[in-house]
Amino acid sequence: MGLKFRLAGLILIASALTTTVFAIDYLKEMTYWDVAEIKGVTVGDFGPLPWRFQSYDANANAGTVEVQNAWVGTWKEVGCKTIYCEVSGGYDNWYLTFINPRYFIAYKTQGGHYPLYRLGKMRGEPYNLNTIVSA
Repeated sequence: MGLKFRLAGLILIASALTTTVFAIDYLKEMTYWDVAEIKGVTVGDFGPLPWRFQSYDANANAGTVEVQNAWVGTWKEVGCKTIYCEVSGGYDNWYLTFINPRYFIAYKTQGGHYPLYRLGKMRGEPYNLNTIVSA
């Protein structure tokens, strides 16, 4: 199982770096995403609490992101395939790139490095490595 998740991590890196998806197209109105921690190239289990994204307007250039009863933050478009997220108070931030309409990968910036942070899948989507790379 560990090798499968390490391989999935490497495929996610390659997919995120080559995607042409427009990020804001998937954050219009309100959406829920199941999220798993990424450590190195290992993907953990999806947590029980989804991330909720809500756009401020119909163009979906910015909005809020939260985990209910845990934290609240904001997001804004910073490129055609990337959004920047920051928890209120500024104690945590990350970038997020969509791999396809059902999956995203979040990463941090640390001194010129870009470690993977989280894998997100649209709530209700089954986790399927083939779906991640083929859509």
